Amino acid sequence: MKKLAIIGGGRMASIFALNASEMGIETHCFSLESDIVNKNAFDHIHSINILNREDVYNICNEIKVDGVVATTELTIAVAAYVADKMKLNGLPIKVAEVITDKYKNREASKNVIGLYNPKYSEVNSVNDIMKLHFSYPIILKPTSKGGKRGITVVKQESEIEGAFQYAVKESGGILPLIVEEYIDGGMECSVESLSFEGKNYIIQITEKITSGAPHCVELAHHQPANISLDMKKRVEEVLDNALTAIGLTNGACHTEIKIKDNKIYLIEFNARPGGDHIAYPLTELSTGYPYIKGAIEISLGKFKGVDSSQFKNKYAGVLFVTEQTKELVPIFKECESYNWCYKKNFVTEKLQSIVHNDGFNINYFMYCDVKKPKILGNKDGGKI
Repeated sequence: MKKLAIIGGGRMASIFALNASEMGIETHCFSLESDIVNKNAFDHIHSINILNREDVYNICNEIKVDGVVATTELTIAVAAYVADKMKLNGLPIKVAEVITDKYKNREASKNVIGLYNPKYSEVNSVNDIMKLHFSYPIILKPTSKGGKRGITVVKQESEIEGAFQYAVKESGGILPLIVEEYIDGGMECSVESLSFEGKNYIIQITEKITSGAPHCVELAHHQPANISLDMKKRVEEVLDNALTAIGLTNGACHTEIKIKDNKIYLIEFNARPGGDHIAYPLTELSTGYPYIKGAIEISLGKFKGVDSSQFKNKYAGVLFVTEQTKELVPIFKECESYNWCYKKNFVTEKLQSIVHNDGFNINYFMYCDVKKPKILGNKDGGKI
């Protein structure tokens, strides 16, 4: 039986374990037990501080794992280290260092034709920001956090100090931060891809609905994104070149972009599957392709490619019911009566106002159908 090392114990780790088990693969979770969401998901648990990557490697080497996967930003470098030392299929260590740093993301891909960047810079202090003379609004964020943590859109100079302190706090005190001119408007999307031995496969493009300034929290995800066939082709071509430029040779990638005025702007790369239900189950629901299983096959060196002509081409999405989306409450209450309803997750009657992405601990519902549901009664499904 093949053995898979899963670095991390969060939601995505459990999803990897579920899919691996369905493939007849023995799963090994590497995480502190207190951080494991579902201990029953794994065949074996190795309670360990994953930041001690040499210790993680030693255990993986001792039990002779056949593959290793990352589940969050924090685990990417660890998975790359283990794969490199054991000569398994994975990211080169240097690439892992680049892809987990939002500034290095931009530097590595800034010459890709058709991929645009706003003005950006690393900063270590409020004074550094003031010296840049960027046009407002600007966006300030940690270089290494995901899930919209530590992000603030700053509209005027008086807001810089608060935004800086918030980003530093959310980053765990790690500097530098990255500041960018904020691209207002347009459509925010994410692109789920798989890469194997240097060949890239674009699986799905997701349209994201966000709260906008100040924290740009994600409130809904829709697949496929409502873009033209021409734009879809351009995104696929540009991202193929961008993934090659940053050196992503093996594994899953969740790339965030914004489309505005017919231009494709980079937000960031993340060398792991998209969270908040995007990679699983939405991508599998909308395409019929088992995306997580594909990532596992890559880690084991058993990947056979993807034939997108066989995709199902359904509509799938998730809508989070929060204080910011309280207009969804009536449809949330009755969503299970509709054929398009895939899942309803009820947590609390009291609506929560969220400041960073939280796709599991709040109310939400998912849809999947051959036609896009008219969830809010509008022809395009409404703003959500």
